[in-house]
Amino acid sequence: MTTPIPDPKPIKDLFESLLGRDVEISAMGEPVVPTARRACCVGLYIDSEADVKALVAADLELSARAGAALGLVPKAGADTAIENRELPAALYDNFFEVMNIFSSLFNEGSPEHHLKLSSVFQPGSVIPTNAARMLRGLGKRADYHLDVDGYGRGALGVVVPL
Repeated sequence: MTTPIPDPKPIKDLFESLLGRDVEISAMGEPVVPTARRACCVGLYIDSEADVKALVAADLELSARAGAALGLVPKAGADTAIENRELPAALYDNFFEVMNIFSSLFNEGSPEHHLKLSSVFQPGSVIPTNAARMLRGLGKRADYHLDVDGYGRGALGVVVPL
């Protein structure tokens, strides 16, 4: 069974519920993929056989802003992380939790098809070659801008490789 990509509404609802803030979501045409110029957190979601069935990439802006909002860190903390192009441990830990709960959006249907978060790679860290290929390769994908009230905008890409 192919893992479905979550619709925008459940993604918006998840972020609003976790962060306790309004979140606007809109589709974007450009894929969210880590590059030398675009630092991203990348989460790998695996099935019961430990095969990667979905990936989520969040740019540094969204990772920092959502991590700060979840931890009730002032916006200035997120802005500093973005300016320094580095996600501090506290913001990373908070965003890791967002990525962990995001797995619930992949878990419709029978339990044997449920996915769980395997790992989250920090912005700027080297992700496994196969994961990098999956982010750039064939498959289903959806990319969104998310604007967290009081914190600002970032980008999120959801990929289900072939």
